[in-house]
Amino acid sequence: MLSKGFGLNVNGEAFLAMAKQLSIHHIIKRKHQPVQIEALFFGQLGILQPPFSDSYHEALSKEYLYLKQLHKLPPPSSLAVQFSRLRPANFPTLRIAQLASLYAKHGTLFQTMANAKTLSESIALFKVEPSEYWKTHYNFGIEGKPKTKKISRSFFDLIAINTLLPIRFAYSRYLGASAQDAILDWAAQIPLERNRILTAFGAFDLPLTHAGNSQAVLHLYKNYCQKRACLQCQVGNFLMKSPKHKN
Repeated sequence: MLSKGFGLNVNGEAFLAMAKQLSIHHIIKRKHQPVQIEALFFGQLGILQPPFSDSYHEALSKEYLYLKQLHKLPPPSSLAVQFSRLRPANFPTLRIAQLASLYAKHGTLFQTMANAKTLSESIALFKVEPSEYWKTHYNFGIEGKPKTKKISRSFFDLIAINTLLPIRFAYSRYLGASAQDAILDWAAQIPLERNRILTAFGAFDLPLTHAGNSQAVLHLYKNYCQKRACLQCQVGNFLMKSPKHKN
């Protein structure tokens, strides 16, 4: 699910298919070796095929072929990654490099994240930057000015909302514990998202101040508004009965 989150809406399914083909043990064994983890990720995404864009692209391909044979990996996923309509900071190549760096730094990432007591601790876990090559690249073979490509706070917020908080909630339920209050507290510390749906709801004077509010509204929209189930929705009933919003 973390891989899917790094792929965003455009490449989430391709990243998820890639992650399902790899054992976490393959990744843990390569802690502090981000280049080898990159090779596994890029290889299973099917973007280490010739012709190569530069020497680093070719080196990763050679590394992947060795690891593929060593671990008897299946053929790469048939889902192709997309670059169109994405800003360079969201290119799948850069996001995979950041994800590889994250696993290279922490190894047993799941348990490390599960043990985080505060949102600040989780934010600190994601303060990583990809390997040296990516300081001057967003994609293979296209070199630019040196720039640090750390995971931004805004991107972390997306990962927290769509992956970390749901996983923490599910994991606590699995352990028979209740983490609802802590998770709601974390959600209240994450800034409000911005999209057309939330803007439309803002016209009804809803108290949208943080990510916990916005996720509740998006849930209502997907499960009631889109299905035109206003009569089954308490908010819909209230709005239809309100003189201000009858029209």
